[in-house]
Amino acid sequence: MTRRLLSAAMAAALAAAPGGAAANGRFPDAQQLVVAPTDPSHMAVQVTYGFIHTRDAGASWQWTCEDAASYGGVLDPPIALLDSGAMIAGVFDGLAVTSPDGCSVGLVPGELDGRFMVDVSTIKTDPSRAIALSSDGLGSEGFDTRLWKTVDSAVTWAQLGVALPSDFLAFTVDAAPDDEDLLYVSGFTVAGSNDYVGSLAISTDAGATWTVKPIPGSANASGPYIAAIDPLDHDTVFVRLASLAGVLLVSHDAGDTWETVFEAQGALLGFALSPDGERVAVGGDVDGIWVASTSDLTFEQVNALGVRCLTWTPDALFACAREATAGFTVGKSVDEGTTFEAIHHLSCLEGPDPACADGTTIPEVCSGPWAATQQIIGATDCGEGGAGGGEGGAGGEGGSGGGGDSTDGCSCGASGSSATGLGVACIALLTLALGGRGRAPRRRSGDRASR
Repeated sequence: MTRRLLSAAMAAALAAAPGGAAANGRFPDAQQLVVAPTDPSHMAVQVTYGFIHTRDAGASWQWTCEDAASYGGVLDPPIALLDSGAMIAGVFDGLAVTSPDGCSVGLVPGELDGRFMVDVSTIKTDPSRAIALSSDGLGSEGFDTRLWKTVDSAVTWAQLGVALPSDFLAFTVDAAPDDEDLLYVSGFTVAGSNDYVGSLAISTDAGATWTVKPIPGSANASGPYIAAIDPLDHDTVFVRLASLAGVLLVSHDAGDTWETVFEAQGALLGFALSPDGERVAVGGDVDGIWVASTSDLTFEQVNALGVRCLTWTPDALFACAREATAGFTVGKSVDEGTTFEAIHHLSCLEGPDPACADGTTIPEVCSGPWAATQQIIGATDCGEGGAGGGEGGAGGEGGSGGGGDSTDGCSCGASGSSATGLGVACIALLTLALGGRGRAPRRRSGDRASR
């Protein structure tokens, strides 16, 4: 299947899902939040209308349009931040990399050009290093799946190890927190045109050799996504099954055996492991937020708030949510998800970064589309200082918290949109990828941000 046909299939499934239409035919959503490894005030969020970022802990937010990163349609690119401040994003045509100030964006030339980058991940032991995962269709001959690595904050890239088996369709990648040569890749082993087996590929030698192990319960419409690797035990791996009723699995022996530790009522969109590895949070639109100790993995619901992503840092638990139901787009919790303070609202986006100089990518490419995006998300042109997070948040009962009150029209409270949420697109679209280049619409969990 060609990229164009896959994109059309993805768009058709999204259009058929219940809910309102806005950004790319979808209700504006935040999908993944990452925090810079050396600067907790710098955050980036992948949204359905591009990327938004803050460098002042949420006091102000700026926008990077999809065109700047050379993608469009219903693709939700995976993102990561490096120690330099540069952001990397996997897109259909390669790897998009920003300058450290975020003002310039371009695709990496050379061997990465034209490859479908399905995931990216910063190396925890050294955040100037990162890996990217490409998986491209080879017609009826399977897939060309490779890893790429940078050791200089995304300035240069080189292939890491050898290609994975040609019957392996990859979704996510991560390196062990204490050993960057220990690599885990999740995906499907394609056994036939309608026979997909969830699998975990493991390399202990930086990709020189690979061992592929099956993931029980993962097949066809239940794709496996790496949620996290335990920082205290790199043989402990959490995998999220992206199905209409999500499932969280854990393996304590590097994928030899698996245990089901959480079964959701709806899609499991959010996952976050605390930096010390002692607590874990999961969540979704239907289930709210559940938290457990990793010592027993007994989950308790702490908030009925529907979430789209979760990210845990040493300072807080962050969540993406829908403005109309949660009262914020990005929230911050200092009590493990029981309550949230809003740090970003749809109405509080400044647009393209005004600090970017003429001639850089952002003002050249994003200034034109901003007017339409501003109208779609209901952003208020408040001028300097008007785009902060505001006060308020969602409490433990799942109610929404409003923002600060203002009489100048520049309050950063909830936008008041009455649009309903977009339903989750079926992961079964992955089955369309046999013999071609593709994957399902990405519903990233917040575990990405802990990388």
